[in-house]
Amino acid sequence: MTQYDDNKEREYPEPETILAIRGAIATGQMGGPMGLPGHWLNEFWQIGAALRDHAEIVQAYESAARQEVLLTSASYLDMATP
Repeated sequence: MTQYDDNKEREYPEPETILAIRGAIATGQMGGPMGLPGHWLNEFWQIGAALRDHAEIVQAYESAARQEVLLTSASYLDMATP
């Protein structure tokens, strides 16, 4: 039985495969370079890039909401003082 045949009987992937996937996701999150076209890790790089984009959108929304709350509170407090 060859090494490749043995892998078909395994329930979980090889540790090197898991590390490669985690690395591709981390590289995508940090905005690192994508692999060559058609590389099997590009899908995981895209997941990392989507996570980065999502985090940026959430951070921008939180910042805008924080500014709006502060402006509304300041306006409310200005109206309360005679």
